[in-house]
Amino acid sequence: MKPKKKRNPLLIVVVVLFGIYASLYYLAESGYYDYKEYNKMILTEEAMKQFEEDVANGKDITLNDYLDTQFKDYSNNVSKLGLKTSETLENFVTKGIGGFFKVFSKLVTG
Repeated sequence: MKPKKKRNPLLIVVVVLFGIYASLYYLAESGYYDYKEYNKMILTEEAMKQFEEDVANGKDITLNDYLDTQFKDYSNNVSKLGLKTSETLENFVTKGIGGFFKVFSKLVTG
């Protein structure tokens, strides 16, 4: 029985990153993002026309009726953990560098 050959982890990471890049490139070239932006523009134009109609008809106007203010919260446990980790690391590095320079300045000045 032949021993299994170990796969190079760096090669796996490069292949995965290339796959992600290729898929994002394809989406950009196929116009997926442009199509989504075009749909937003159409909705905005429709809202402007409706606003102008309502002004002409003398209706009571509330700005929120014409704006698309939907907010999607994409946070999840993983993103919250990443945010908390980055904040902790930021505090640690900031205090560490500040302390280092404080000690270093005392050594240099006297």
